[in-house]
Amino acid sequence: MKKILFLAVLCSIAIYKAQGVGIGNTNPTQTLDVTGNMKLSGDLYFENPGTYIGPSTNSYLVVRDNSDKSLKRYVPATSEYSAINSTVYHITNITPGGIADFDTKIPTSKYYLIIGGFIVRGVNDNSNIRITQDTTTSQYIPQYSARSFERNGTWHVKFVPNNNRVFHQNPEIRLSVSVYRKDMLTTVNPTITFNMNGDASGNGSAPTPALP
Repeated sequence: MKKILFLAVLCSIAIYKAQGVGIGNTNPTQTLDVTGNMKLSGDLYFENPGTYIGPSTNSYLVVRDNSDKSLKRYVPATSEYSAINSTVYHITNITPGGIADFDTKIPTSKYYLIIGGFIVRGVNDNSNIRITQDTTTSQYIPQYSARSFERNGTWHVKFVPNNNRVFHQNPEIRLSVSVYRKDMLTTVNPTITFNMNGDASGNGSAPTPALP
């Protein structure tokens, strides 16, 4: 009888090692197979998570909801935007004064928007475009102001020549824009102020990690 019990225990241990541990799951297929919700109050470390080489359309991310410390699945394929989304705005038939206010309709509550680059062309992609003043046709060195700003809950972009200058024709502007999900980034650090004291060089300090 003792031999039979001992053999049964050995078989159970072998099955346990082969199948892994199941939480909310009687048939685990991985070393740890969890069916249900997980809550993480402390830190979580992955020493050797492995490398995923499959298509991104079938991949998932695990994120922590800081409101209740629970772990949730993030599905890029069904999200409004992925963690980092890049696009190009091709804006045509612009007034010679440039773009004063263009509403992207991207909500500021969920995303950050950054202008990464731009291309300025004339009508019908004409590369011969220059900047002049309103009252003269004299040519000036191209200097622009390109920025994104928040207004009425959405991100807006502005692209205008500096110092009251204008384009000598209606321009076409391509803006390379990156959109970042706020819940996929750490807390944004405060502005770092540094006094150069009139010098041409200086040494700043690295931003302190601001982890949630």
